[in-house]
Amino acid sequence: MGELDGFTPLATGREAEVFMRPDGAALKLMRSADSRDRVEREAAALETLAENGHLAPRLIDVVTVEGRPGLVLERIPGVDLFTLLMRQPWLFLRAATVMGRTHGEMHRVRAPASLPPLNDTLRARIDGAPALAPELASYALAVLDTLPQGDRLCHGDFHPGNIIGSWENPVVIDWGDASRGEPLADVARTELLHRLAALPAGTPALFATLTRAGRRLLARRYLAVYRQTSSVQSSELRRWLAVRVAARFVEGIEEEYDLLTRFLERHRRRFSVP
Repeated sequence: MGELDGFTPLATGREAEVFMRPDGAALKLMRSADSRDRVEREAAALETLAENGHLAPRLIDVVTVEGRPGLVLERIPGVDLFTLLMRQPWLFLRAATVMGRTHGEMHRVRAPASLPPLNDTLRARIDGAPALAPELASYALAVLDTLPQGDRLCHGDFHPGNIIGSWENPVVIDWGDASRGEPLADVARTELLHRLAALPAGTPALFATLTRAGRRLLARRYLAVYRQTSSVQSSELRRWLAVRVAARFVEGIEEEYDLLTRFLERHRRRFSVP
């Protein structure tokens, strides 16, 4: 009998599996035994958010099951916003409003010192992306050198698929990329996902068509709502977006490479490094 006997599978992803324990709590179990760093980062973010009383599931425990690190979490009922939008795509402006408001609230939280600096993480990703042309990597690193460090809590992968719960009380999940950094760096990651990222495999054709037509509108609304409570300098956001695009290469999503390369080449032609 294995340690997971009696657990109910809830979801599966590239890096983790999620089960419901017999007591109703959720177990997020990493696939690799080498993912302890991501578990520790997520735990640190969740503990910090608990002190601020919002935005994330309650952390119950950090565990090891069958040699794999994991977290026991409060189970949040409901589906994620991405799934909801696949069912009801006409709600995309409402979803964008929730995203902009929630992201702004998150960035009022000071990150714990235990989280790594985001700028260091981005530098390592750009340096470690073999598919990124060397001249574009050098350009992105030069841009990164002009940008501030920051001390806010950054999620690292904020998008509709990582928001569950209700419209009134959204809950942000999957904090394994949490870091300490500049809020606009986190916003730029979301902008990248809205504007340039490939849709997940298996996305229905009709929804994919609607998404291609509407996600720029979603991005515009998200950013407009975020600006209502947070300062956004357009020139700085553009520079962060270039850095984020360069760092995206390390994720190995080959169907994005041409689009990301064209973006960086265009950015380099238009904007010189200060």
